[in-house]
Order: sequence, then C-alpha cells, then structure tokens
Amino acid sequence: MEKVRKKLIREKAVIAVYQYLLTNSTEEEIMNYLNECYKPRMDEREIELCKEIVFNTIERIDEYVPLIEKNLKKSWSIDRLSIMEKAILYVAIYERNEVSKEISINQAVELAKKYCDEDAYKFINGVLGAIG
Repeated sequence: MEKVRKKLIREKAVIAVYQYLLTNSTEEEIMNYLNECYKPRMDEREIELCKEIVFNTIERIDEYVPLIEKNLKKSWSIDRLSIMEKAILYVAIYERNEVSKEISINQAVELAKKYCDEDAYKFINGVLGAIG
C-alpha cells in the first residue's frame, strides 16, 4: 500500500476512535460507520486495515491512559485533554508497534495540526516523544 493511503487510513482510524470516545459507540455502530462513510474513498483492504487499527486501539485504551498520564505535566490529568487529542494519542501509541516511533509521532503531529487547537501538536509531540 502506498504511503498516501496509509495516511488516509490513519486519519480515518483517528476519526473513528474519536467517534467512539465521543459517543461510546458499540462495535456494530463503528463497523457501520466505517463501511458506510469510507467505502467511496477506500477499498476493502484499506477499510479492513482501518478497522484493525480502530478496534485494536480501542481494546488497548486502558493500557495507554497510564502511559499518557505519566508524561503529562504534574498538575494535568488525561481528563484535561480534548477528545481529539486523546484519539490521536491512542492511535499513535498503538501504531508504534506497526511503524517506527518517528513516523508515528510525525503523523500524530500532522493530525493534531489539522484537527486540534493551534499548539496541540507541540503537546502531542512532547508526550509521544517521552513515551519509550
């Protein structure tokens, strides 16, 4: 799969995780969302890879929260983060098993620049860089 498509898959996975966090969607609702909303832009193989990222990320959120909290400022908790920031961080942490740390951080920073507040990308970069 070419690099541009991986970026698309990653972005759509972050959006799906965001939807899950925002609405506490069921697995069936997420599947329907991915199938209905992404079919025009993604082929079946890409949708399956996106589903894999989404469901594996969601399954491991409880593992990721302490990693993130450990690397926040002393007075911060994960509850202070926006839902989109959390979604980006969760997917980026999951993807570190699939791609290099640098690629994972770079893609997360790009998504933060696109979907989050003005300086959120700096925060995302710092947290992900601090996670071993």
